[in-house]
Amino acid sequence: MSRMLRGSALFLALILLALPVMAQVSHPNDADERVPQSQSHGTSAQPLPVLSLQPLHHGTPWRDPNTSATLGPVGFAAPAGAHLSYFGGPIISNVQVIQVLYGSGSYNPQVAGTTSPTMGNFFADITSTGLISLLQQYNTPVSGGTGQTFGNGTFAGLFQIVPAAANNGSTITDAQIQSELLAQINAGHLPAPVLDAQGNPNTLYMIYFPPGKTISQGGSNSCQAGGFCAYHGTTSSTLNAKHVLYGVLPDMQAGSGCSTGCGTSTVFGNYTSVTSHELTEAMTDADVGIATTFAAPLGWYDQTNGEIGDICNAQQGSYTANGTTYTIQLEFSNSANNCVNFPVVSGPNFSLSASPSSLSVTQGTSGSSTITVTPSGGFTGSVSLSTSALPAGVTASFGTNPTTGSSVLTFTASSTATTGTSSITITGVSGTLSHTTSISLTIAASGGGGAQQLIVNGGFEAATASPWVLTTGVLNTSASEPPHSGVKDAWLDGYGTTHTDTADQTVTIPSTAVSATLTFWLHIDTAETTTTTAFDTLKIQVLNSSNTVLATLGTFSNLNKAAGYSQKSFSVLSFKGQTVKIRFIGTEDTSLQTSFVIDDVALNVQ
Repeated sequence: MSRMLRGSALFLALILLALPVMAQVSHPNDADERVPQSQSHGTSAQPLPVLSLQPLHHGTPWRDPNTSATLGPVGFAAPAGAHLSYFGGPIISNVQVIQVLYGSGSYNPQVAGTTSPTMGNFFADITSTGLISLLQQYNTPVSGGTGQTFGNGTFAGLFQIVPAAANNGSTITDAQIQSELLAQINAGHLPAPVLDAQGNPNTLYMIYFPPGKTISQGGSNSCQAGGFCAYHGTTSSTLNAKHVLYGVLPDMQAGSGCSTGCGTSTVFGNYTSVTSHELTEAMTDADVGIATTFAAPLGWYDQTNGEIGDICNAQQGSYTANGTTYTIQLEFSNSANNCVNFPVVSGPNFSLSASPSSLSVTQGTSGSSTITVTPSGGFTGSVSLSTSALPAGVTASFGTNPTTGSSVLTFTASSTATTGTSSITITGVSGTLSHTTSISLTIAASGGGGAQQLIVNGGFEAATASPWVLTTGVLNTSASEPPHSGVKDAWLDGYGTTHTDTADQTVTIPSTAVSATLTFWLHIDTAETTTTTAFDTLKIQVLNSSNTVLATLGTFSNLNKAAGYSQKSFSVLSFKGQTVKIRFIGTEDTSLQTSFVIDDVALNVQ
């Protein structure tokens, strides 16, 4: 409903910098695990040389514009004789990307998820299109290998962590990154890794750093001569008997060495190019960080040229995925014997997404997530939805199934449901097309009599909005947007012009909490007619006292319009022991209103 009608009422793949040029090159976690520049191909298990040897530096590096006339143009081809051999190690079959912001700072807005297209959009789009088709040639055999097959991946959300001071100086070592990553997972601040059917990790934590941080790895530093743009790695320690997979992406904005040495695209284009290099290498050579010989756990590797991205280092291209064009790095194809772009996925298709992608449900209650089908290439079919195996005592039901747009997935936990966190895969099938998305589902114990409800005036029924802090016009009593219950609600946006509304409340989540779940009822109506583009958005965020966004719990848009209200649920347990601000922020573009109406907000802790 428009407010205009009311009247008054958002090799680790190390990328080397070689005087003065930055090239994307890969090496393992520790200096004594560096891969040599060349090796004989005569044996299958050759020890990697130690510190005295230099890291691999292959492909055509980016040229400084001031010296390009002397150095010549960048070549777009693989080195002669390049070929990836399989050494028996694991791949990442259905990659689940978790994006991590390492502390506070002035992140690039697209990396931070506040400007579209975001890095999250990139991960969701690129892991379900042509990249997967390209990688099918690198499926691993059952005999002499891990028996894994590449399939579509998912983006499992953006999380901002608060690192320990000891791991967050101006220079941060790879050992500190590993330590912090494992600590954040163990503390419940990051979702735990999920495994594929063969028991190999699917989760890849892609960690982005703010300005002012130098990353030190294996004797090299980020964004400087002799250094790197990024790398991917494998923790030396294990979590539940599995090594954890991660990528390290330093700041690439103006003022950093990486702003001029990591590509020739825009800032975000260089971010996505370097990210695609590391993502693809991690997917095809997951355990390179713990490999010490040319044998398992090494995956796909060229003993002379390195990993799949190293062979084609710095060769940028454009790729359109789900309607958005991104800058990516070309990757090496054994079948084409060259560096290639990702294949175009032709014909009608679709992708799946879940909002929220992380959900906490207390025993004896239920929670929901909206599964959205995004069509591409003229897709008009209906999609049948199903879930993977659920924890004991939990049932799942879809509101609309099959669906052509969105469906509310409701999880109901019995009073004796098995507690803990598990990854639930949602599969959508339409004819021969099949895509997946995932939800991190936490079943929390009911906890007896220790329940608390932290939100004050959650129904907005008090004489004043306090303790809510609302932008002007949000508190609503108009029948144009009736409440879920009572006589008042919070009506964000609905103006049909460029506008932003917010609704904030500060809470302290007890350090002893075993569950903490934010719930609210949401109604969305819109004058937008598109079925593919999110012009207007509502984000649910958690901020600290300095107004730094710690996490975006979920995002809704004009694409989620629906009659009536539906209840939404998000876990905020990762912020226990902290005083945080819960923010609803609605943003409209220049025309065609979208109204986000919120009521009956609660934050229940046990």
